[in-house]
Amino acid sequence: MRQLVKPHGSDSLNPLYVEDNAKRAELLKEAEGLPKLLVCSQAAANAVMLGCGYFNPLTGYMNLEDSLSVVEDMKTSSGLFWPVPIVNVVEDVSGIQDAKRIALLDPSVDGNPVVAIQDVESMDEATDEQMK
Repeated sequence: MRQLVKPHGSDSLNPLYVEDNAKRAELLKEAEGLPKLLVCSQAAANAVMLGCGYFNPLTGYMNLEDSLSVVEDMKTSSGLFWPVPIVNVVEDVSGIQDAKRIALLDPSVDGNPVVAIQDVESMDEATDEQMK
């Protein structure tokens, strides 16, 4: 059998999809108590790609430090080459107040199921110049 090329940034593929039914049920139970955000289809697609390991070795959307590092140097803060920030930017945060974690809802599936649970970090600290 041929050897496959190693995934970018790690020795193995690290999908985030939760296969264990008990763990998935636990996460869905947690999501019930979290503020919810109906994301755009692009953000939902990114969540699915994160879950499948397409953005290996990322373990979620990039935080502010990694986002700015990628914008400035095309590398994460750990030095890994990454040319495009993977972020979930939301303009209207009124529905999530001061939450530290939120449930992201899929806009393209009836019933808007939970597609991911995300930590929340304000990008107010980033200037417009830094994000260009």
